[in-house]
Amino acid sequence: MLSIGRYAKSARCFAKVNNTLRRPGLSQLNRQCYRRAFHHDFLNDPLRSGAPQRNTSLQCFGKLVRVFYGPTTYMLQWEVGRTGNTVHMQSVGIDTHLRRQGIQNRKRGTAVDNGPLNLPRLDKKWQAIWHSQSSLRGQVNGAVPGKKMYILPMFPYPSGDLHLGHLRVYTISDVLARFRRMQGYDVMHPIGWDAFGLPAENAAIERGIDPATWTKSNIQKMKKQLEAMNGHWDWHHEFATCDPEFYKHTQQLFLLLHEHGLAYQAESLVNYDPIDKTVLANEQVDSNGNSWRSGAKVEKRLLKQWFLKISAFRQQLLSDLDKLSKDGAWPERVLAMQKNWIGKSTGARVKFPVVTYDQKTHLDIEVFTTRPDTLFGVQYLALAASHPIVQELSKNDPELCAFLDTIPALPQDSKVGYMLPHVRALNPLAYEESTPDATKASLPIYVAPYVLGDYGDGAVMGVPGHDLRDHSFWKHNRYDEPVRMVIAPSPDGSTITTKDQPYVHAGHLTHHSGPYKGHTTEGATKKIVALLQSKGLGAPAESWRLRDWLISRQRYWGTPIPIIHCDGCGAVPVPDHDLPVELPAVHDHWEQGKTGNPLAEAHDWVNTSCPKCGNPAKRDTDTMDTFVDSSWYFMRFPDSTNARMPFSPMVADASLPVDIYVGGVEHAILHLLYARFISKFMATTDLWPAGSRAFGEPFKKVLAQGMVHGKTFSDPSTGRFLKPNELDWSNAAMPIISATGKTPAVSFEKMSKSKYNGVDPTTCMDKYGADATRAHILFQAPVSEILEWDEEKISGITRWLRKIDDHVKKLAIAWSAQRHPPEFLKSFNAKEEFLKAPDGPDHPSINLLTQMWTQVDSNKDPNTTRKEIWDRVNTRIETDKQLWRNVQKTIRSITTSYGSTYALNTVVSDLMSLTNSIVTHDTISKPSNATQVQETVTSGDLHLDPTLIVYCSTIVLLKLMAPIAPAFAEECWANLSLRSSSKSSIFDESFPETDGTYDMLAPETRPVSIMVNGKLRCVLQLPKPPSHMNVGERDIERWMVHEILQTEEGKAKFMGAGKSSVDIRNAKRVIVAKSGKSISFVIQDGAAARQPPKGNPSLNGSDQLK
Repeated sequence: MLSIGRYAKSARCFAKVNNTLRRPGLSQLNRQCYRRAFHHDFLNDPLRSGAPQRNTSLQCFGKLVRVFYGPTTYMLQWEVGRTGNTVHMQSVGIDTHLRRQGIQNRKRGTAVDNGPLNLPRLDKKWQAIWHSQSSLRGQVNGAVPGKKMYILPMFPYPSGDLHLGHLRVYTISDVLARFRRMQGYDVMHPIGWDAFGLPAENAAIERGIDPATWTKSNIQKMKKQLEAMNGHWDWHHEFATCDPEFYKHTQQLFLLLHEHGLAYQAESLVNYDPIDKTVLANEQVDSNGNSWRSGAKVEKRLLKQWFLKISAFRQQLLSDLDKLSKDGAWPERVLAMQKNWIGKSTGARVKFPVVTYDQKTHLDIEVFTTRPDTLFGVQYLALAASHPIVQELSKNDPELCAFLDTIPALPQDSKVGYMLPHVRALNPLAYEESTPDATKASLPIYVAPYVLGDYGDGAVMGVPGHDLRDHSFWKHNRYDEPVRMVIAPSPDGSTITTKDQPYVHAGHLTHHSGPYKGHTTEGATKKIVALLQSKGLGAPAESWRLRDWLISRQRYWGTPIPIIHCDGCGAVPVPDHDLPVELPAVHDHWEQGKTGNPLAEAHDWVNTSCPKCGNPAKRDTDTMDTFVDSSWYFMRFPDSTNARMPFSPMVADASLPVDIYVGGVEHAILHLLYARFISKFMATTDLWPAGSRAFGEPFKKVLAQGMVHGKTFSDPSTGRFLKPNELDWSNAAMPIISATGKTPAVSFEKMSKSKYNGVDPTTCMDKYGADATRAHILFQAPVSEILEWDEEKISGITRWLRKIDDHVKKLAIAWSAQRHPPEFLKSFNAKEEFLKAPDGPDHPSINLLTQMWTQVDSNKDPNTTRKEIWDRVNTRIETDKQLWRNVQKTIRSITTSYGSTYALNTVVSDLMSLTNSIVTHDTISKPSNATQVQETVTSGDLHLDPTLIVYCSTIVLLKLMAPIAPAFAEECWANLSLRSSSKSSIFDESFPETDGTYDMLAPETRPVSIMVNGKLRCVLQLPKPPSHMNVGERDIERWMVHEILQTEEGKAKFMGAGKSSVDIRNAKRVIVAKSGKSISFVIQDGAAARQPPKGNPSLNGSDQLK
């Protein structure tokens, strides 16, 4: 169709004809009639007939000559007029058009804010708007019934300040939650506070205030920081674990476990922190025997403690890891850490008879081993300090007592040992006649720090020839005695491992193994275990590293254990109607800075009556490990206001398990393991009836993000970490040490106060804006990898956002000039538009436009004019196809990254690439000389207005980036006048979906011969060059180099990467022949031809003309 918009006297005709021709039900015959009528009106225009005019300067009587297919698409835009008696047409540059239209828009009150982009100011603006909009507080507009998604980040400990690790995990979860909301899911994205724990209690002692006061103050501060990061949280689900309304249900959970026999009290040798005055789990003691919190040397004490029987679920916890590995639901490294911690081992339990020389009788020593085939190589036994034999002998052995006192201060891998006097052991195979004499000899028994009392039976058999640890211990304590090698790689035993090194692999038994010489490890194991079993000295067995969960803590700031101790009734559960057992106020304790557990001294609270018999009794003064709170809190969020029970079974069935759980990899073992245990237990109760269908697993998908490392400066001569104020920052890129003038060593280390490399995310957000900070965090590293924080690189993100902002402001003015109805974009169908596009110079639209132009200027040759118009239109169509295809590709890639691979760093890079495509597309459509205002008709300098396709592409871009940069996307959405009363937020829009045009718009390809220095190197299938590119021009050379390097074969042969590869980007000369069917490169000989280009952007594959 042809439509001519006109000023002055032709305005009524334009409106009438244009509106008529747009009518969907108009027949083809009627359309032709209207065209002829409009054409006649133009030919009889007074300006054309030479009627007298008021002004002989430029008179515009035609504007916006458009080539339509579909509702409104491609436009050839120029102004037609006359100066004096000369008729001419003039190209209107986009800047001129936008400037004129902008003035009109401002008069109508719809001006776009053209000020510089201020991201922090946008944060505050949109945070206020979001806060006032109920649609962003709870139920999401447009959510599809039945489409639910539970996305949860690990809740923070309220220390008072968010660190970058917090910001990273909460950015990831917020991005995923916003994405799913836009997809139509009813997303639950709650947040709460892991508020109990030692830091609050220690802070209370230091400051002389109640830990509740300190904790609540920190919560308010951190809540503001979370809101400042432009996160969208379901605050109506918020709770803190220190709220009695929450820990009442933690106590209910404990009593439920107690009822099922899974919570019990027992005496145990425990790790005791003398500074924090509390018990520590094994995993809370580092490899040097120090407390993970206070750093104090841990002591061993025998105390009565509360345990949760996690061992009852150990096989399920291990077996179900296979289910979590399907489709990468849980990271492999997390599954490996869980599997190793559970630590199932298959082997045999072997009895070593004990021989004493002090006339006392001792029980046999039982040992678990995974290598029964090495039994002939046992040269000693080692016992833990808590072993019964050791405890018995220590009563009459002062030297042994002294050694036991030193063990807590020794590292767990210490080689020191104490040989027990007057007691030896015998190898169970010593009773067989065929056993070699060396194996029949009695064995020394040592007390060794490396043997753990809570692993196996607190005893190990020492095989120096086939275990690294045993070998080191033996060499340290019996360095002058030989090591017995009973396993060899070869059947004849001729090949033995390196001297002074144990052979730790399976193999063949040597002559030291007596009748089993030559047997394989597998075969000998079965026969030896069968022999031991027949003699009552051994049997097949399993051993587990996982021990029951010790939850008792001798501290105040935790959930009180709801047990009352009665002399007559024993341990009695607190009745449900008396829950919660609240923490008493102990203000004097904090004000006086006392340490230890104040509950033991709160006599009014401790002393109570027995619920069973009514006699005087005492409350348990231990509180629960804070891991108990975090082991079930995710189940509470969906029903956070339930006062009667932890959660409703109906709500649990509808909401659990959590769909996506985001948190640090440092929590991969304990927190996730305990959460799995409690979840599996809940699935056996009435609280979670549908839990068995999910195998009791709490989290479908776990995203374990890597740690954040900070830029760290140290003195190269001493290794001392340097504070920022110790550096001279005159040259920010290369600071020097102020005191010495030397260049500091720079590395990226885990952020800590001692390394002075911490970064306050609030300061960063105040400086660059939350959206730029969020995008930078995501862009710098894959989710699962370590993020090396470098603030200098955030400038790349801000440049990208400014580029979009500038583009949107110009586009908003250009689009408003078209005055499309609000519902226009809903009816836009790219597939239909491209199918209806002019397909050649004989298309009716091209013919009408040619006729129009030649009637304006009779000197124009119709054939030449038609070709010029078609070339312009075809170029516009091809570039639009390329842009829209790129849009479809980006939608597909980003949807996959958001929804399945979680490669959020590639989302940002894809968005940047699409931004460049859109902005470049808009730029290349402009006339080469934008300042040229007027030319004659014969110049043919036409401008094709790309507003529609660019506008639609920009809309897609904003929707794609909205989850990452919410405030910025909202602002751009508002600038494009897309906010209305019905849909006030971009997040009420649907997330973009592909429309099926990607394959349809694929460029046609043809074989192209690639010649290098006169020799044919290969033939590649390449797209046809755009019609506006002519052979012999630099543009087509650059374009073809780019297309060659887009193919896999082209990358391999023509980027200089391989030995036989050349780099065509360094070509001295490029010759394109046969309309682009052949291209030849003249390249210099030698290695230089394979080097990447230096300063030759014209042939650089990345500098293409689109």
